[in-house]
Amino acid sequence: MISRSVDPFNLSEEQLRELLFVHSTVLPELEAARNKLEAFRSAPLTLLWLAQTQERMDGIEQIPQATYTQYRLFRRTGDRRPYQTPEGRKRTQLSIAALRLFLMPQPQIGSATSPQASFRQPDPGDQGMPGTLNDLTPTRLKDIVQDYLWNICEESNWVWPAHEMYQIDLAAAELGLTLAEILHLLGETLDAEVRHRVRAEIERRIFDPYLRMHHLHRWYSSGQNNWSGFCNSAVAAMFLLLEPEPGRLAHAVKIALDGLRLFLETAFEEDGSSTEGVGYWHYGLENFVILSEILYARSGGALNLLATQRVRAIASYPAKLQLSGASFASFSDSGEQTAFNFGITSRLAERSGEASLYHLLAHPAQPTPHWNIATQLRTLLWWDGHQPETAQLGDAQLESVGIARLVTKATDGTSVVLVMKAGHNQENHNHNDVGSFIVHVDGENLLTDPGGGLYNRDYFSEKRYENIFVNSYGHSVPRIGGNLQAHGRAFAGQLLENKVTATEKQATVEIARAYPCSELVSARRQLRVATEGQKAGMIWLSDHFAFNGAAHKVEEALITWLDCKVDGATALIHGQRHTLKVTIEQPQDARFQLEALEEQSRANGKTAILKRLSFIMPAAEAIEVRLRMELVNG
Repeated sequence: MISRSVDPFNLSEEQLRELLFVHSTVLPELEAARNKLEAFRSAPLTLLWLAQTQERMDGIEQIPQATYTQYRLFRRTGDRRPYQTPEGRKRTQLSIAALRLFLMPQPQIGSATSPQASFRQPDPGDQGMPGTLNDLTPTRLKDIVQDYLWNICEESNWVWPAHEMYQIDLAAAELGLTLAEILHLLGETLDAEVRHRVRAEIERRIFDPYLRMHHLHRWYSSGQNNWSGFCNSAVAAMFLLLEPEPGRLAHAVKIALDGLRLFLETAFEEDGSSTEGVGYWHYGLENFVILSEILYARSGGALNLLATQRVRAIASYPAKLQLSGASFASFSDSGEQTAFNFGITSRLAERSGEASLYHLLAHPAQPTPHWNIATQLRTLLWWDGHQPETAQLGDAQLESVGIARLVTKATDGTSVVLVMKAGHNQENHNHNDVGSFIVHVDGENLLTDPGGGLYNRDYFSEKRYENIFVNSYGHSVPRIGGNLQAHGRAFAGQLLENKVTATEKQATVEIARAYPCSELVSARRQLRVATEGQKAGMIWLSDHFAFNGAAHKVEEALITWLDCKVDGATALIHGQRHTLKVTIEQPQDARFQLEALEEQSRANGKTAILKRLSFIMPAAEAIEVRLRMELVNG
């Protein structure tokens, strides 16, 4: 016998084989929902999901298609969108249709304790639920779901064109898990021919390549980013849903756990931080949590990937980059807004004991429909509907990645949050952004980090650093001696201090090493924010540059998406609720210039125009800069 308290990552295949068949149930909450389907169907969260996805049912019979030309366009031009857009829509509509079919009232309900069980058979005369589900009959909706499944089985490749070097990529892993979940969810509601075809395609495209060639995939052997967590977890979950042979199942799970151990060790820093940003943190862990819960159920609680100090440290990361509600620091290829899966986040908080995760779900964040049926089901089944009214934010420091967050309130009670990073310029999804900072006021970035650019071939090639969304020109960092920051691990910053006094908070970073300027001795940046009195909420940015035996020019820059007006040494940045006044206090003769980066913004698929406020100091061996930022009317 194996103790119920085991390390899942250090078990042999034989030990795994013993544990994986303690129970056959993979998702106990789903079986409970099957047994009380009417209650599940009429639950508030289910009704919300039905309302959110109703529009997607218009024209559901028309399966989106992509052509050979669209597939090969990436090779010709580097553009991903013409192929991935219709294919992504196809997968979204399949997931929505399949879950709606499960939710439809049925005249016959039988046992459904396994993927092969017949839990209901559609009656051709059944009508749908107009205004709640859709006006399709169960029989017609079943036909539509099967047509989507068959069409996907006919696709030449489940891997995105940008990832053709792999047998299994993010898209194939996610699609495979979607199909496996649909087989498990609908069982013999689907025709045997369709079920067998889907199972055969998963075998050919996922199972066989994974067992034979997992070690040839860079995402498996390196483990250093979200791919490892996402793909290994998805494939292992597929095996647990579909594979009946005990030895083969244990072998596959062992391969996945070996890869996931490397993922936990190398994709996150010592303190659990991720250099990929909050969005990819979430993406890399979604399937990991799904897999962990399947293992937990199959093993009767003996296998729990989430109940470790390492996972708890990783789970503590995103709340430290939260700015308000659904707003997070947009460093690297992250966006300003991150939508967390409410069910998966809640379950990770529960299993890991990391209560800060609940802040990620605070108002005004809302549960949004996910195209992947696996993640959508977990929201419906795992989230209890509880939401904090507000996210409770405090000062935070992530030593491993050199990030500091300072939180205070202005004199009128308005929330003011500053976040600044040091880090280095060879991070995952790297941007050359050492010293970049964000000023977030009352739920809005007044000064921002622009986040990711448009994903295409150039973006992930040697041309990446020609893009201003990646190079330092598009970030609130200086240009020194005519030099932008350089790419590479050696080009780094250091968080020197994160200090709180009786009247202010401050963070200081050294960024000189980020620049290819041999005469640059020091480039020290300090952010300060007043916390008391009439100046509460006022911010100062101070930069000090020192050169050795040579004089160099320095150009300062501030980045925002918002409308700006400049008048000499003053700039006004107009947000939706507040205006930020930025004043150059030193040097006194400096004047702002405003550059609208329209062409670059459009080329990166942005609907807004990024703006760059800058001013240049003449060459000197020592330069000091001080900016004052304050909230003003209008």
